[in-house]
Amino acid sequence: MYIGYMAFMIELIDSKPSSFEEAISRLVWVDSMVEKYDSIMNKNVWEVVPRLENKLLVGSGWIYKVKHAADGSIEKYKARFVAKGFSCVVGLYYEDTFSPVVIYPSIRTTLALTA
Repeated sequence: MYIGYMAFMIELIDSKPSSFEEAISRLVWVDSMVEKYDSIMNKNVWEVVPRLENKLLVGSGWIYKVKHAADGSIEKYKARFVAKGFSCVVGLYYEDTFSPVVIYPSIRTTLALTA
């Protein structure tokens, strides 16, 4: 009976919320969202601008994750605020996306050739 109770409690503690409404009912997720919001605001990640008429907005939402330590204990409850990029339409919201990726052997080769 004790093992079943512990398994239920571990599952309850370890579960991620599936909606914002569910997340705000638990203090650990609210704290995580407030921490992320404060971080975004302190780093000036975005600026609020007036909405243009006849333009659709790209929505946003929260993603929740439970981070575990090496011993399996809960290390952190992490909330991320993300844009719903799947709602974008090519040519309407953006033109090109560029994401540079560094490959370290290429850097070493380039430096070796220039030396």
